[in-house]
Amino acid sequence: MSLVSIIMPTFNAERWVSDTIDNLAQQTYPQMELIVVDDASSDGTVPLVRQKLEKDFKHDWRIIEFDQNQGPSAARNAGLRVAKGSWVQFLDSDDFLAPSKFELQMAQAAAAAPEVAFIYAAWCFCHAEGGDIVQAGDVFNPDMTGKAPIMCLVGDRPLQGAGLARRSALEAVGGFDESLRFWECEELTLRLASAGRLERTPSSEPLYLWRLHPGQYYIGRDNARYKLMDVTASWMTLMLNEARGRTLSELGLSDAEVVEIRRNSTQWARLLYAQSPAAFREYTARARQLDPDAAPAYPKPISVLSQYIGYEGAEAVAKLARYPRTWARDLMQKLSPRPQASVFDWR
Repeated sequence: MSLVSIIMPTFNAERWVSDTIDNLAQQTYPQMELIVVDDASSDGTVPLVRQKLEKDFKHDWRIIEFDQNQGPSAARNAGLRVAKGSWVQFLDSDDFLAPSKFELQMAQAAAAAPEVAFIYAAWCFCHAEGGDIVQAGDVFNPDMTGKAPIMCLVGDRPLQGAGLARRSALEAVGGFDESLRFWECEELTLRLASAGRLERTPSSEPLYLWRLHPGQYYIGRDNARYKLMDVTASWMTLMLNEARGRTLSELGLSDAEVVEIRRNSTQWARLLYAQSPAAFREYTARARQLDPDAAPAYPKPISVLSQYIGYEGAEAVAKLARYPRTWARDLMQKLSPRPQASVFDWR
């Protein structure tokens, strides 16, 4: 039975890391090791994790401590360098796994062809409430079958945490790009797809649960975990890098793939316009390097309108049309008895 190496970067995670370790201990697959890489936490993360693992974790484990903060990609790479398992799970310190994840995916891995570099599965967002893990929203069940590697950056893409990566494939592609602070997981999956093959776990149940925290947007304005302008700029850079000077029509993609990329680009542009028309204009100028015909991909009336009043004018109309919904949502959040957690700040 092959060993699974779980690599968990931590940074000031003492408020939630115990929950993640307790959840990990529920895995039904018996052969695993946990490598915690602490990225120079200033709170009590390391002593808490050490005490927790010594007391409750019945598998091999080790803790690596950084003297200076280097970012999650460097932490994951440090864990990869000492990992012994043939397959690797990257697990964030506040997220959760379905108890059957390793059992299901390692059974698949045992029969996988040598060129299979990554096995991925369904995932969802979640909340942790009073010791319970509560699903938030729909289940994402990506399917990369027959798709170009660039689609690892788009839409319902494979989530690195929802998969297992072959350690030899990770080593062959050089692990995470430590220069990236956004999209580093998707960029790694893209390189794995280019160097080998991705394989889907046939399960409709989410195997990875990405935790949202009350009162915090994941991507948005100043109070969000990540700033929208940085995230969108990084996404477009990765898309242009993968295109290698070619336009969207020159990448040999299917019609469905082109539509998906255009819808994804429209989403980022629309979020930017809501926050900063200047940032929107900068983004769309770069988007036209990839897609000279860049325009709102949805809804249809806004797409048609853009042919007459331009992309920015059409987005101004779309913003006005969204205003009643945005106002009602903000009001409901203010009246809610507890803070809401969300992915995007749509204001």
